[in-house]
Amino acid sequence: MPHILQVPYIDQTEQWVYGCESVSTVMLLQYLGIEMDPDTFIDEHLPRGWSKGEGTTMIAPNPANYYINEPRDRTGWGCYAPCIVNAIQSVLAAYGKQDDYTVVNETGKTAQQLCEEYIDQGMPVIFWATLNFEPSETVSRWILPDGTPFVWKDHEHCLLLVGYDEENYWFNDPWENHGCCPYPKDLVEQRHREQDMYAVALQKKK
Repeated sequence: MPHILQVPYIDQTEQWVYGCESVSTVMLLQYLGIEMDPDTFIDEHLPRGWSKGEGTTMIAPNPANYYINEPRDRTGWGCYAPCIVNAIQSVLAAYGKQDDYTVVNETGKTAQQLCEEYIDQGMPVIFWATLNFEPSETVSRWILPDGTPFVWKDHEHCLLLVGYDEENYWFNDPWENHGCCPYPKDLVEQRHREQDMYAVALQKKK
């Protein structure tokens, strides 16, 4: 039997062109009844860092901790699960919800595990894969502020996992107004692995 949660949908493409992480997070927050829009999330809660230079000489923060540059234009890169965990914690504190939910970094879990632990309990999951589920065949490189080389896996994309059926996982995919749509299970798991299996979820506190 299909199990697909009905979650508010936001298209990122025009206003938040590289803001998939923020838009996917806001869809989850709206589902939980928190009145939040992507601009407020970006401006008031998302940890931000900025790059200097270009190409292989670019110096930029670690996207595990900061969203790099501007999600609303094509200077933006993206961010990973720890950054979004911190952003959601900021939102919960600002809205007096910190006693209602725990934010959990679920990096390393498969889509199947996330469905069993969260979707079946009525909770969508912020989920990293690739844009249009294309292969992560290329990388970009820059230098972290401490001088460490960093490799970014291209085609990174963040979606909101909202359900499953026998053959597919279902996502609110904010790119190009895809809406709530299915992707084959094996393909989803493969692209999730290629992007280091980042995921973030919320648990209701008892």
